[in-house]
Amino acid sequence: MEHNFEANFFTLLELLDPASRLEIEAVCARVSYGPREVVYEQSDPSSCVYIIVSGLVEAVTTSPDGRQTRSVGHMGKGDFFGDLGVLTGQVRLARVETCEPTKLLQIEKLAFQRLLEKVPKFGAYFSRNLARRLHQTSTEAHLDIYSVDLAGNLKHFDLLTIFQAITSMGRTGELHLNSASNELIGSFFFRQGRAEHGRFAHLEGEEAIWQGFVELATDGTFVFHVMEKPTAQFTDQTKIELESIDLLMQGATRRDTFHDLPEPLRLMQGRLSRLSEQLFWSDPATQPLAERIWELIAKRPQPLDTLWRRLTYSSLTFLETVNLLINTGQVELLTEEPVVAKPF
Repeated sequence: MEHNFEANFFTLLELLDPASRLEIEAVCARVSYGPREVVYEQSDPSSCVYIIVSGLVEAVTTSPDGRQTRSVGHMGKGDFFGDLGVLTGQVRLARVETCEPTKLLQIEKLAFQRLLEKVPKFGAYFSRNLARRLHQTSTEAHLDIYSVDLAGNLKHFDLLTIFQAITSMGRTGELHLNSASNELIGSFFFRQGRAEHGRFAHLEGEEAIWQGFVELATDGTFVFHVMEKPTAQFTDQTKIELESIDLLMQGATRRDTFHDLPEPLRLMQGRLSRLSEQLFWSDPATQPLAERIWELIAKRPQPLDTLWRRLTYSSLTFLETVNLLINTGQVELLTEEPVVAKPF
């Protein structure tokens, strides 16, 4: 791996003010490994970020069928790894092992997240390098290392993990999601690792992605075919504007928020009813959705599931908006048990 100003962590430390440098050093634990020792395995939980003090490590991926492995890069002093999984909350995409005696700095997930907020230059450094690496991988033929296209069972791989894998591979192609009965339930087209168009169920564009991210695991399958042009008929409505890193980070954060909602909301139990005469809303992005919900419940309370199916938004966006309406005292959810909304 080529070393440059952007990639070398220790160059960053030298440029920071003493107080910021002490903040970072205070949460860095020093760990040592012998040659050919595993730092973490592919699919392990992402709990730490690592910076190489000395030595050399190698990242190795295993194909979905478990039959093939391939080295995807070596890293040396000043390089870091493990940040993508920590930022998105997803499992490791590759096994990392040492090539020789190696010393690392280890930063735990929560400490790393605090540093991103507390030390602006630290956050900017990791953001720039993550974007740079994603762009770099878009020119590399990572998918060519396997003799078959990327495929697997949706019961074992959620859509966020699949998106993360395709993004890191940086290839152009089409992802198909099929139900257990082999019915096509979703299509997404990627160009050089960036999601460009998408459909899932009755939803299009980014809302299709958010819906896929929160769907329960099924016995369906997924397959990613490398191709230059999509086979599906995509339109302007299916266009996805978010850049890869923003999509992954927003998806992980919003999915966690979804799972933290009260169970009646997540299961769409109960009926939504107005509590005030006029809608007050401050978020322009969800203003049309809030107004449409307000209109639909004007005459009588409506079941949540019925409301959602009359809209073109993911259940994630829909329930986030409903939760905020409840939390601001403008509506109530009529259920057998009282529901207290959790603030975002």
